[in-house]
Amino acid sequence: MKVLWPATKIYSVLFTLALVWIFFQKRLSWAPLFDVSVEAIPRLMLGALGAAAFLVALSLYCSRNFLWAQQLEEEFSKILVPMPLREITAICLLSGVAEETFFRGAMQPAVGLIPTSLAFGLAHFVPRHPFWNWSFYAAFAGFLLGCLFALTNHLLPVIAAHFLTNFVLIVILNRRHAMETAR
Repeated sequence: MKVLWPATKIYSVLFTLALVWIFFQKRLSWAPLFDVSVEAIPRLMLGALGAAAFLVALSLYCSRNFLWAQQLEEEFSKILVPMPLREITAICLLSGVAEETFFRGAMQPAVGLIPTSLAFGLAHFVPRHPFWNWSFYAAFAGFLLGCLFALTNHLLPVIAAHFLTNFVLIVILNRRHAMETAR
């Protein structure tokens, strides 16, 4: 619960800002989220799974091979471990829906892919050394998710990819901690 309540407040504000921005762009519609033909769902979900698998693999590769990623993992462990599965699910769902609605649904159509990806990276900036590289990773992830949004013109696969990436990485972080504690 130490992270869930503050995250809920922050993501609620971000989601509200996204909806207001989309409203003033005169684009407020459920279409980018729910107007999906049954035939398109497998293709959209394959894109989401592919993007998530790539981001998870990249994160795991970095944490095995680079000191900065190992330090970042240690810092995230202080915040996200231990955490029950229901809280992990809730936080990942909140971040996926709110961040993707804001960055891909509201910002990207207004300012474009590259500025939105950079803004996504800046939104993940924490002015402490171990977190600096997280901003670059987030900008890259934002670019990948932005490309997925541009290709599909739907928020559903982007939200799913964001959710899956965060969910898998936080579960892995918690499992590693549980295994280390058990030793």
